Amino acid sequence: MPKKSLIVDETVALRQKKTTKIVALCLLSLVFVIVVLVVIAACINTNLKPNFIQDPDRIIVYNQNSTYGQFSKNASVEDSRYDEFMNMFNESFSNNYLVALFSGSLGGYEIDKESERTKLSAIQEELQKGFYVQFVYTEPQTLKYSNGDIYNSIYASATPIEYTSLYFTLAEVDDFATLDIYVSYKANNDSYVVKVSQKANLFNIYENRLQFRS
Repeated sequence: MPKKSLIVDETVALRQKKTTKIVALCLLSLVFVIVVLVVIAACINTNLKPNFIQDPDRIIVYNQNSTYGQFSKNASVEDSRYDEFMNMFNESFSNNYLVALFSGSLGGYEIDKESERTKLSAIQEELQKGFYVQFVYTEPQTLKYSNGDIYNSIYASATPIEYTSLYFTLAEVDDFATLDIYVSYKANNDSYVVKVSQKANLFNIYENRLQFRS
């Protein structure tokens, strides 16, 4: 009888040992897969540029309350500043996928509904503290959520926000941080803004601002 019990104990021990090995191999495989995914994510860049921002017809760069430089998309005289500016602007939203994921910016930009009745004149005081930019559009643009749905005014049901200008400041610090974009629209014969926030780094434009001077 003791011999039989001993054989059973050895069988159970062997099974447990085999199970432990299988579990360990599964865990190692899982860790390997996670490491590979993290490495891949760390090597991939993603662009977080808000989808409602189309290339403007005209770009105006301001230094405080004075026009610093302006250039158009279809200038009659050859002017490379437009393409150079837009390349830098588009690139400013590009970031490492992993960093974007953990910074919370991967989920899309934020539209501040409570800012909708802020007058343009109120935010100009803040903008005019340094360098800022105005995108000008010939045809009205429509503000949209990051999923592509049209943003409707909270003050007028089923009425989209249509705009021909948007504003943003140039960062003086080399950092991927929150960028506030002010979408300017007309209502009741006055100009208002809606604030849209997304992560970006516009320091490259600020650093090369001399090339955008008129």
